[in-house]
Amino acid sequence: MAPDARDATDAQQLVTRVAKVLDALTGCIETMLADARVSAEHALHIVVMHPALERRCTAFDSAILAERSIGEPARWQADYAHYARAKARLAWREGLSTGAIVEDAPARLCAGDLLVDGAVARHGWIVAASGAQPWYDAAFAAMTIELLHAGLRDDVARAREAGRLW
Repeated sequence: MAPDARDATDAQQLVTRVAKVLDALTGCIETMLADARVSAEHALHIVVMHPALERRCTAFDSAILAERSIGEPARWQADYAHYARAKARLAWREGLSTGAIVEDAPARLCAGDLLVDGAVARHGWIVAASGAQPWYDAAFAAMTIELLHAGLRDDVARAREAGRLW
């Protein structure tokens, strides 16, 4: 298979994997969003960045692997997709979770950066969420990453057991 075709196949497999994880998490997230203390608008938008793309060589918009809104975007008073992308853009640029940047490395901030937690960088993934309180945004992003990571680790374990290459 040609490298470009392999890359497209790998990307589609990741998109499918992300959709499966977000489908699994949607009920949990909806239950949490029903509590107005979690999200006054019962809203969440999630952005998942492509983990295999090089940050310094790939434009941010081209690196978005998947996005999903939970709730009723037509009723939202704020553009949570915009905010989730802004969080993802900062984490993508710096390769760090937004909380770590804002709290521990503010010298890395640039004019126009959003100063709110909600993007998590872990295990090679960057996932951002917006619509809930920032600590819940970060938790939903982390949940997404951990399920993606667990699924990949399971696939690696199965490949090893079968004596296969990745």
